[in-house]
Amino acid sequence: MEVTRTVTVHGLKEAAAGMMVFSMEEEVLSREETWRQSACDIYVFLMTGGDAFIRHANVSHYHASATTLEHPHALWNYNAHYILLFDSGNATLSPSDIATLYNFKKTEKVLILQQREKHLLAWTNQLYAASSSLTLLDTWRDGKFHRGKSLFPEKLNDLHGVVLRVATFDHPPSVVYVLDDHRHIVNRLGVDMQIVQVLAKSKNFSVEYVEINPDDLWGFELDNGTWVGLVGKVYYELADIGACNMFLELNRWKQVDYSTPYNFERGCFAAPSPKPLPNWKSPAMPFTWDTWSSVVVALAVSGGILHLIVAIGVSPELPAFRSLSHNYLYILGALTMHTLKTVPLHAPVRVYVGCVGLFGLIIATAYSANLVAFLSVSPMSAPIDTLDQLSRSGLRIGSHAFWKTQFDSSNEPVIRGFGKILETGVDLYSLFDEVEDGKFALIENKQYVELAIGARFTYGSYSSIRIVPECLLTYSIGLAYQKNSPLRSPFDGLILRLFESGVIYKWQSEVVAYFRAQHANKRLHAPESHTKPLNLAHLQGVFYVLGIGSLVSALILALEMSASTQQNAQHSPLPEKCFN
Repeated sequence: MEVTRTVTVHGLKEAAAGMMVFSMEEEVLSREETWRQSACDIYVFLMTGGDAFIRHANVSHYHASATTLEHPHALWNYNAHYILLFDSGNATLSPSDIATLYNFKKTEKVLILQQREKHLLAWTNQLYAASSSLTLLDTWRDGKFHRGKSLFPEKLNDLHGVVLRVATFDHPPSVVYVLDDHRHIVNRLGVDMQIVQVLAKSKNFSVEYVEINPDDLWGFELDNGTWVGLVGKVYYELADIGACNMFLELNRWKQVDYSTPYNFERGCFAAPSPKPLPNWKSPAMPFTWDTWSSVVVALAVSGGILHLIVAIGVSPELPAFRSLSHNYLYILGALTMHTLKTVPLHAPVRVYVGCVGLFGLIIATAYSANLVAFLSVSPMSAPIDTLDQLSRSGLRIGSHAFWKTQFDSSNEPVIRGFGKILETGVDLYSLFDEVEDGKFALIENKQYVELAIGARFTYGSYSSIRIVPECLLTYSIGLAYQKNSPLRSPFDGLILRLFESGVIYKWQSEVVAYFRAQHANKRLHAPESHTKPLNLAHLQGVFYVLGIGSLVSALILALEMSASTQQNAQHSPLPEKCFN
């Protein structure tokens, strides 16, 4: 076996062939080069004193290097082979002391050789053990090992009931908390929890759940560089595993390691569904505003053309057609299929009036046919179907701080714009109520949004919140491990088999059905629609038109009466006494 590195505590002064021998004077334990992984990583420690080595092995060195490296790693190589040699004269340090050290609890390939008079004892450690736990592997005597067992046995297939800490929080359908009447957690359901439970049963470990603050959720980086939330718990090694719909992406990878993906999801926006428009707008709804503008322009132009044809005509027309106001009323009547009973005398005017009448017939028929639908069914506002429409909707955007990093790194200007207005200090559960009220739009993974809408905001066949069809890119979902965690390799193999078997999708459908059933009796159901006669609410727009028309007519009548009074006053004869 080739030895690529050897570190001695109170070290050796001579180097053996094929070995690199260092002494503590060179401070090799604090060098990054000492702990970088290579093709054959073997560390041999001659434990003649070991105080400095124990101090180094009993703390996490990952954070000491994280701020200075572009790709940070711990000042410890968890994947290497470690051989520790204890001589018979060392009375201050024993193999059991090694088993309790922080970094050795997460190092799988450890061999401790202890000299006893005429033989050697080969010990190894137990991973993640709460107290000192050593296993005697073999005994070297008479030039050979007597049991012939592997000196670096596989330890992660059976963790012997050790406790692993799992950070999580309630986030359906990935994690669903089952609560009792006192709001105490009695069970945890969901795909992520099922995976953790299968891992625990297969690898023989117990689970201690670490709850995440509802304000932090997956976690984000504070201004001072501190991480909070699920990522923070794993990053600061307060939890061994993070499990709750963890998106695999670059910013978090610098703090945690990821498992192999077991699910895939897209980030989608939840926006208010189209709202019913006021019924008084119904008379204007059959045409769009550009159509109404075109009709008004056609009325203005047609009345002027009629007056011009009558003015330049060779043959005199009826006196009524010489009035500009009469001609506009005549065209307006044609557009409403109620023309004045005055019939032009000559062909040019008749042809023009006939063309205007045909135009009015088509416009009035189209309007009348479409008006029935808008009077009987409440018109709805335009839905938000694209991210560009969402950016111009005026809605506030709210979600977790994770999405800001995603928006800021996008190449699309519209998506980058969301990062500038994103509000992160929000509670996702209550934020849905703000979305329903038409104040907010929120972004989260599609499964979570669909489940929340179906369970809480679906009334009969109507949903007050909808998903914007245009979503962001697809994200892979996995577990979060501590950096250099030995759990990754054995756990990933089992996770991959679960994914390939399709059982994950079965778990997902089961928890969705459970969650919806729990909220089914809390949802309001809209009354079934039946054919109903039109009421005043449907026809209020028509009455508004009648009222506005009456007011305009009364105003014109008042103006005419005022003008007529002034005209009569100007032409009335003076009193006789003025001539005396």
